[in-house]
Amino acid sequence: MKKGSLVILLLLASLLPLAAQQMSIEEFARLKRPPWKRTTVTVDKTCALMDFVTPEKGFTFLSNGKQEAEAEEGEGAVTVKFPRKTSWVTIKHPDFGQTTWKVPRGKSLRLRNHYQALLFASDPTISYKAPNQWVVFRLDPADAILQIDSLKRPVRSAVMEYYLPVGSHTYRVEAPFYEAEEGSFDLSDSVRTDISVKLQPFYSYLTVKTSWQGGELYIDGAHILKEEATSLRLRDGYHRVNYYWAEQCFYDSLLFVGKAEKKILNLTENDLRPVALKRTDPQRTAPKDSVQRSADPVAPVKLTARDPEAEIWVDLEKKGTGAWEGSLTMGFHFAEARKGGQPPVPVRLWIEDTFPQEITLDAPGAGYGLLNIHCNVTGARIRIDGKEYGETPRIVSLDATRRYKITLSKDGYKDVSRQVPPRGNHLVDVYLTLKKRK
Repeated sequence: MKKGSLVILLLLASLLPLAAQQMSIEEFARLKRPPWKRTTVTVDKTCALMDFVTPEKGFTFLSNGKQEAEAEEGEGAVTVKFPRKTSWVTIKHPDFGQTTWKVPRGKSLRLRNHYQALLFASDPTISYKAPNQWVVFRLDPADAILQIDSLKRPVRSAVMEYYLPVGSHTYRVEAPFYEAEEGSFDLSDSVRTDISVKLQPFYSYLTVKTSWQGGELYIDGAHILKEEATSLRLRDGYHRVNYYWAEQCFYDSLLFVGKAEKKILNLTENDLRPVALKRTDPQRTAPKDSVQRSADPVAPVKLTARDPEAEIWVDLEKKGTGAWEGSLTMGFHFAEARKGGQPPVPVRLWIEDTFPQEITLDAPGAGYGLLNIHCNVTGARIRIDGKEYGETPRIVSLDATRRYKITLSKDGYKDVSRQVPPRGNHLVDVYLTLKKRK
């Protein structure tokens, strides 16, 4: 009789409208020990614990469809206490409907055991948004201190990647002998953010003093002033110093100036001796300020919408439909494909050189899954079914109707591939390991 009732309930659950079938349970497994600090509930003799990993809240769990189980909502998971002989569970949610899950292989949850499963819940009419996104910092110099929000960490590599919550963040980069730089960035759920930070060094100064009257000083071939003068801002390194009196050179030497150093050079009579060097006309009156920049160059850009009927917008300006080719200046730009009044998915573009760029924009709408592709090596090239998708780490949006072959490659490493099926309106983590070639 009990088995017959269970079969009837399962049949009724399968006849629910499709709109209600928005939940599924996957990757059920027993944990050998409770996860560290996952929950404050203690495993005891009276219950079985089960962690349902999900970002959603508001679920109700019924043991064998009758008795409501005690649930504790945590960060990214719901921990549920199930009584003895729980062989199937009814899960209810006010937005995602109801589903019935049966313990595999006809067994029941055992007391004093801890289990875990992934609980997927989604609304197929709403496009899924990833809670976290990648940001990649490219730093110059490589040895620096990077502070993101309130967390400060030393950096020993020129490229650093972080997986942070979507939203606004602040950063500060500092290094010895360099001027610190602060800024902010916004992480969207659709595209990673690349931030290049090149710190400006503290400038060095060179002061030359001499008791001779009527002489003239040159630093790196540039005429400074007569007799005694301080150079304009110099980079650290070697600089050539010349001292002329009349048409004769009396001093010619390479002098090293350190970072942020205020060096003083005293030229005495013992230092000034005739040098076989002809005086040349100076090309400028003083060294140019290396901080000055010329007009920003532009890069050719081609934007293509995945949907040929979608409108392409760049920096809140409509550029075309389906595809657009033009040029953008150096720096950040925002591009998006719009269609049918649906919320667009903005893409933040970072133009850092004059090389041509081709970018595909996803049109808004459901039916797409997100793959969070990352590996043990930063900057590995991503190919999906033979098409280039940039470098790791990256979140890629794909049609969730089939499987894709993901291949990662990098010089000095063996290629690695995997077949992955995206889940509609969900984020799937894909972690691949590259091994060095012998």
